[in-house]
Amino acid sequence: MMTKRTLLLSLPIALLPALPAVAQDEGLYPDPSSPDASFLRVIAPEANNVTVDGTVLDPTDAGLTPYAEVSPGEVTISVGDEETTVEVGASTHYTVLSSAEAQPLIEDGVTESPAQADLLLYNLGEMESFDLYATEAETAALSDVAPNGHDAVGLKAPLTLTFELRQDGETLASLDPVDLRRGTATTVIVTDDGGLVAADSTYAD
Repeated sequence: MMTKRTLLLSLPIALLPALPAVAQDEGLYPDPSSPDASFLRVIAPEANNVTVDGTVLDPTDAGLTPYAEVSPGEVTISVGDEETTVEVGASTHYTVLSSAEAQPLIEDGVTESPAQADLLLYNLGEMESFDLYATEAETAALSDVAPNGHDAVGLKAPLTLTFELRQDGETLASLDPVDLRRGTATTVIVTDDGGLVAADSTYAD
């Protein structure tokens, strides 16, 4: 079950640099065009083209698209030659896992806090027990996300962390250092082959 949490990592002061206000503001969550608008994106590792409610989205190498603004109600999603319809609510961030058999619609744990960085984790693999371990903090940021599942945590920011995928104390995969900024989200994906990829969460124009 996905829960929204705040994790205040105990890090040396050197790991918590103060960034200029302008740099922080560049990544703030966008204002929706209407108060009840939601945002929806797709993780489609094998797709070259994705369309959400008529908006064409370009997936990254990991298959992550930008968020597209959508209105509450039915939303049509096209991934390659396949088309599906989902029902979305108001004022919520969603992600569709197109690689999963049922293509689940996930409600993302986005806080939109201007004082925190959201860390969003999606498990496209088969592991049920693992840690997304922050090496500088010597603690797990998130753990035991079910296959085709999601969890999220709000982190004190700005800071830079190196994340590893660990199982029973063994490091299975690692990321380059990730810059976490206030008012933004970073997406981490456990891939189907047990790897790790990370990207900033972005929004379609």
